[in-house]
Amino acid sequence: MDRATIINNLQGTMISKEPIIGVCIGNGRSGQQASFGGADLLLALNAGRFRMSGVTSIAAMLPFSNSNDMVFEFAHHEVIPRVDNIPIIFGACAQDPTYTHEELIEKLVHAGFDGINNFPSVSLIDGQYREFLEENGEGFEKEVDLLRMASEKGIFTVGFAVTLEEAIEMAKANVDVLCLHFGWTYINRPSEDELEPYVDRQITKANLVFEKILEIKPDIIPTIYGGSIVRDPEVMSRFYNETSAIGYIGGSVFEVTPVENSIKDATKRFKSVNRVMELEKENEVLKQHLMGKKGVTTVIGNSQVIKELSDLIIKISNYDSNVLVKGENGSGKDLVVKAIHYNSNRAIYPIIKVNCASIPKNLIESELFGHEKGAFVGADKQHIGRFESANHGTLFLDHITELDLDVQAKVLRVIQDNEFERVGGDETIHIDVRILSTTNKDVYKEIEEKRFREDLFYLLNVITLELPPLRSHKEDIPLYVSTFMEVINEKHNSNISVSSRVMNAFMNYDWPGNVRELKNALERGAILCDRDLLDIQFLPATFYGLIPIDDTVNYIKNSSMVIEKELILSELLKTQWNQTRVAEKLGMTRRTLYNKIKKYELEKKVL
Repeated sequence: MDRATIINNLQGTMISKEPIIGVCIGNGRSGQQASFGGADLLLALNAGRFRMSGVTSIAAMLPFSNSNDMVFEFAHHEVIPRVDNIPIIFGACAQDPTYTHEELIEKLVHAGFDGINNFPSVSLIDGQYREFLEENGEGFEKEVDLLRMASEKGIFTVGFAVTLEEAIEMAKANVDVLCLHFGWTYINRPSEDELEPYVDRQITKANLVFEKILEIKPDIIPTIYGGSIVRDPEVMSRFYNETSAIGYIGGSVFEVTPVENSIKDATKRFKSVNRVMELEKENEVLKQHLMGKKGVTTVIGNSQVIKELSDLIIKISNYDSNVLVKGENGSGKDLVVKAIHYNSNRAIYPIIKVNCASIPKNLIESELFGHEKGAFVGADKQHIGRFESANHGTLFLDHITELDLDVQAKVLRVIQDNEFERVGGDETIHIDVRILSTTNKDVYKEIEEKRFREDLFYLLNVITLELPPLRSHKEDIPLYVSTFMEVINEKHNSNISVSSRVMNAFMNYDWPGNVRELKNALERGAILCDRDLLDIQFLPATFYGLIPIDDTVNYIKNSSMVIEKELILSELLKTQWNQTRVAEKLGMTRRTLYNKIKKYELEKKVL
């Protein structure tokens, strides 16, 4: 099965609202069973062979045998002859000294394998042994080089990665599937009390990794790798609903999950965990909850202007009209665009971002519309453009007014006709894409000075959202500080709070860089801070000479009610309004919680 067919089949699975399931196998029988259960990919790994022999999969990382020869032996004779309708991916040891990368790729293609991935991987090794491997040129970069070469040869690739840095390298190598490996196969399942916070941390990591790799390669397929931690489908559903993951790859979990003791039934069970089952519910609160779980990707604030903006976002999200978001730099235009997308019926499909100001003019047309092999010097393979990658989803044109006039004319045609041709091609590509665009310029002035097409402006500007600068709603600063510090503390494994002097300075500052400047100031302070209290000396010099609005006013105290209300509401949402559990978690009696719910006028119906 060639690469294009595999990718097309996987895209069909995504369109049908099913997760992509990859099963790691060690013999022909398990491959057949996974096939019957509906698996999308079979990964032939030496770990699977060891597991089938009754040896723990840690043996896969030890020098028991030549890994590549072992995989060739069982997969070529047992798996390939029994399975003919599912791609079989070869688990390759890139550090094998008996084969060059080119020889290894040629051998697996000749043997009938449909793709390649990096396993065993040094990404699962740490300490001095890992350092030794890296120092001697036998580290992770060798795996990246192998998959890059395979990709250049037109072979389907699945890249395993554990860290953000490794994932970035795999995305740059142009792998088709990125599998984020949490090491779940070799840790014990957390206790019930520890499970939720543990999964929360992994979801935060997944969001960070997937957001970055999708910026590098928008058409990459993000998946996760797991073991016993996801035996409960509800845990897996959280990853589908709260991250960009659209697939799951596992090995031992399909064999040990007690579903009729059958790999076939276990595969069916995981295949049935629909990643969009929450999104399909026409419940606005669940959509808000989803947005919140994506990180700080929604519009937060208690000021009247932000509440009105939030209401407008909810109102327009499920209409397919194009939206132009205007505002100063750093005012949160990206977050508004994401909020619109994740609140819409298109949220099950990708949101593809194009920074029109950062792509060179000679490349922007190819980036937007793609190109065919041979279309120009250096076009050694077909490239899928951003419009095509965003099909059925949302195309986010950031800094839209920076587009060259010639490209504006072509974008105009795509929006009008919903079709285009790749550069150097004659095949007409039909698409269904919603356009969300942003600008920090006066568009009418750009039109007047002939730098922006008026007809394109009216197509993009069906609805306009004007974002207020932070200086116009400073009452939201305490809530922003609380929200950002929670994320920063999680990111840096710290427990830093903000002093009243800092809050007073923040309230007296005009924030020319808006919310982005606030977030950056807090993160800089948290990094430089050598204690648990962030004070004025850890902030940029800009804040040193500020005179507090009123030294007798403690803005933290005044904002505590707002923060407490948000905290209680958040916990109630997490527990489906289980007041006993929330009271225990917040360290208060149930009666105290009841009084606070009444005080803040929180009603279950608003959830």
